[in-house]
Amino acid sequence: MQKLRTFAQSLGLANLNENLLRLALTHSSYVNDYPLEQDNERLEFLGDAVLSILSSELLYAKFRGFREGQLSRIRANLVCEDTLVRVAYIIGLPQVMRLGKSAAGSGGYTRPSILAGCVEALLGAAYLEEGLESARELFERLYATIIPEVSEEWSEADPKSALQEMAPEAVSYSMVEESGPDHNRRYKTEVSVSGQVLGIGEGRSKKHSEQAAARIALQKLRQ
Repeated sequence: MQKLRTFAQSLGLANLNENLLRLALTHSSYVNDYPLEQDNERLEFLGDAVLSILSSELLYAKFRGFREGQLSRIRANLVCEDTLVRVAYIIGLPQVMRLGKSAAGSGGYTRPSILAGCVEALLGAAYLEEGLESARELFERLYATIIPEVSEEWSEADPKSALQEMAPEAVSYSMVEESGPDHNRRYKTEVSVSGQVLGIGEGRSKKHSEQAAARIALQKLRQ
């Protein structure tokens, strides 16, 4: 159980009930092999709601000039399966999840739905044990590397549209590099205005890399 304790400590969950932590990491396939156990689906349900309120709270405070629709789009990006999978790998979740033999033998430790569900279950467990403040602290740890990226990517609501308005000449985007494993792809895109490259941006999707490139181009045009 030392691995489980080390994992809990790394997330600031040293005081979390060990049985509750173990439950949060238990996929339904494990219960098929060990019927006396319980799975994490109820905690996942609770954690999904906790994640929604905490991400909404964060965005409401951080992006004060944004309208509801803009905030909803950013939140959808924060809570989507792809982002939760990134979080799972960052915290080393595959090393401590409990899966049944069938799921484990068929790629379960890398299956996006299982990884995302366990992240939500952890948030549910933190909330259930110690309330919203504990869940908020865990959320901030889980998203420590992702929130700065989101802040940078969305610091301007729609940099591509802003660039198009500022430079009505021909604006074109070209992806120049794609790298990283499937769960953490990185894209690099350059933007040109009237044939001149004004910015090269990087992001975890083609869209985000284009936004980053447009933001750099805007900064140059505004100088």
